Order: sequence, then C-alpha cells, then structure tokens
Amino acid sequence: MQYNIILRIFSIILLYFAFYSNVALSNETYFDLSDSEIEIQTNFKGKEVIIFGLLEPGFDTIINIKGPKKNTEIRKKERIFVFWFNTKKIVYKDLPSIFFIASSAPIKNILEEETIIKSALNFEQSLANIVTKRNFNFNDKNKPEFWNENLLKIKKNEDFYKEYNIKIVDDKLFQTKIFFPSNTVPGIYDVDIYQIKNKIIKNKKNRKIIIKKTGIGNRIFRLAHKQPATYGIICIIFAIFAGLIAATAFRRL
Repeated sequence: MQYNIILRIFSIILLYFAFYSNVALSNETYFDLSDSEIEIQTNFKGKEVIIFGLLEPGFDTIINIKGPKKNTEIRKKERIFVFWFNTKKIVYKDLPSIFFIASSAPIKNILEEETIIKSALNFEQSLANIVTKRNFNFNDKNKPEFWNENLLKIKKNEDFYKEYNIKIVDDKLFQTKIFFPSNTVPGIYDVDIYQIKNKIIKNKKNRKIIIKKTGIGNRIFRLAHKQPATYGIICIIFAIFAGLIAATAFRRL
C-alpha cells in the first residue's frame, strides 16, 4: 500500500516538472488517489484516502467527493397528551450518502452563488435541487429550513458530510486527506476536482473510488438485498436457536 502511494506521488512530481517547464501541459488538472478501491470486511474500522495533485498558478481548487444516492428519511416527534409519537416525516430523494468537500479558499468567495447551487458544492445549497416527499404541509412551525438544518446536523454528526482542508506546498502541489467512516455505504464514489479562476470553473476532472463488501459480510449483504425473505427466515431461525442455547446455559447455572 505504502509503495503504491509513493509511486503515485513520484508520478505527480514528474508531472510537476513537466508542467512547470511548459511542456504542453497547461490548463489541465492532474491528481491521483492513494486508494481507488476499498474493501469492507467484518473488522472494517474506516479508511483514510489521500488525494494529491498539481496546482495551476492563479487558480483556486475545489475537491468534492459524493457517494451513492439513496432516499433519506427524517422524522419529527410530537407530544399527544402524555405520549410522544413520530407524527411528521420527510423523505429526501436521491440524497448523496456521503458529501465531502475541500477548497483552497472559502467557496462563496471563489464562485458565484448560482454556480454553487448548480454544481451542488455547498451542504446547505445542495439541498435546493433535492426532491422531497412529506406527510404534512410546511408552515411557520415546520419550515423547510428547519428540516434541512436537522438533516445536515445528523449527517455531520455521523461524519458523512464533512469539510476538509487542502494542504498547499509552494503554491504548486496540493494534498488533502479524507476519511470514510466504518458504516460507509458500499458503492461508487465520485471524486471531482475543479480549477477556478475569476469565479468561473475553468476545468473539471473526475475519478472514482469503489467501496465494496468482501468475505462473509459481502455474502450476508447480498443475501439481505437479493433474497430478503430468505434472509429474514434465517435470522428468525438463528434467533430461536440463540434463545434455546441461552436458556439451556442459564438453566445449568
């Protein structure tokens, strides 16, 4: 693993010398990843990925990582007499399960608001284009902002939505480290890098990070999703046997 990282960094350094020697490499974005494939096993505790590359003089850089889209449900409890019930809910459709972002300067200072919303490069404004489904009507007590703030709070607390720093070396090289939590959803993650000048995106490059389950965890995951009925029956049988074993053990004690 370390050998691969060193080799990739060495390749970037070679590109750096070519880049700044004006060998027909201007106006391009060059970057690489320490890992482009991550395996989730039963003992998976998360994974750090290093993103590194070249900077073009006079340009700002934004790194954006987004993971598989899925429907995300948020509920609100309300008190009825002496009991609390989940009375209201809202479903955010096709919401990125992970949203990491890093930039060489505050994004609002280097891009127009319209571009930020269109490219979804901000946590709050990225929700502007998200379709929602709800069982209530918005009013003064249940404004869209209230639900959006709570959604983002949950995502940030889980480290699924997070801002990272870009480390810049001599205004020519950049590096940032991101961390995928242990409960990261398997799937394909887009890594987009933008080069910006005069509040205009001049260049954009994309790479993929593939995260997949392996071993017994993968077989259980595939069974649960492809044959949920069979998975449910197995879980019930396992629970029954576990209960019988526990009852027998306590009886002997």
